[in-house]
Amino acid sequence: MLRFVLTRVLTVVPLLLLLTLVVFLLVEISPGDPAAIIAGPEASPEAIAAIRADLGLDQPFWERYFSYLGGAVQGDLGTSYATNEPVTEVIGRALPRTATIAVFAMLLAVVASIPLGALAALRRNGIVDRVITGGSVVLMAVPPFVLAAVLVGAFALGGTQFFPPTGYAPLSDGFDEWLLFATLPAIAIATISFAELTRQARGSLIDALEEDYVRTARAKGMSRLFVVGKHAAKNAAVPYVTVLGLNVGRVVGAAVIVEAIFNIQGFGQLGVNAVLGRDLPTMQGVVLVSGLIVLVVNLAVDISYGYFNPRVRAA
Repeated sequence: MLRFVLTRVLTVVPLLLLLTLVVFLLVEISPGDPAAIIAGPEASPEAIAAIRADLGLDQPFWERYFSYLGGAVQGDLGTSYATNEPVTEVIGRALPRTATIAVFAMLLAVVASIPLGALAALRRNGIVDRVITGGSVVLMAVPPFVLAAVLVGAFALGGTQFFPPTGYAPLSDGFDEWLLFATLPAIAIATISFAELTRQARGSLIDALEEDYVRTARAKGMSRLFVVGKHAAKNAAVPYVTVLGLNVGRVVGAAVIVEAIFNIQGFGQLGVNAVLGRDLPTMQGVVLVSGLIVLVVNLAVDISYGYFNPRVRAA
């Protein structure tokens, strides 16, 4: 297993290098001159040239790229044009807000989808299966921002003020306080992932229950609970975990809109503000960190295959 893990980790290294190159190219392909943006519309050509030299924009492309790569390895992503702070500090303030809500959302989706998907699979073509499947289809059709607005109107405004309508409380303020502010955004973000994961859990378990080894286990007189939990569930987990990993990118994308509705100055809003303000170093940092998160999640999913299916480790 250790060899399998090390092999998968090494395959991520070239992807990381490619990611940094793509992120660095954002400056090259973006319209306008970064030095002119920083200097302002009234700046003289001499002032713009001085800023270009200070930023190293007058150096050859590959020299600038390797300088950026070296800084990124050491945690230096440049300085924000908007706040004149290190980009790592700017991201460090915003990322925990989105990360805690996103993890909460994924936990909600997983905890709810596995039992409902299994129940639908075990009651295949019955009333319970039709209700769960139909409900999943409806939820997949509702955009997160629409659901967020509905949740705010239903549970944060009017006479049912169970949750605050906007804002965010860090975990340092207490778990209860954080939970009050994080629940509605997490539900809005998690709903589509929950619906898709429920359908995936149902379909994967149905396929696993039709395999020959399951029929053999049943023929031996094993209980249904043991057959499902010991044999079918582990094999059904492989496609489920794959879809779970793919939904991480969806959660990050949904966070951009949901954070705007709930006025959460998180990672998604940081990226939007960086684009609107032409803050190129922050844009680069947001894209780099987002890509790194996706790579780490995909690596974790890939490694999990070796646990759920021993044949993968031998391949």
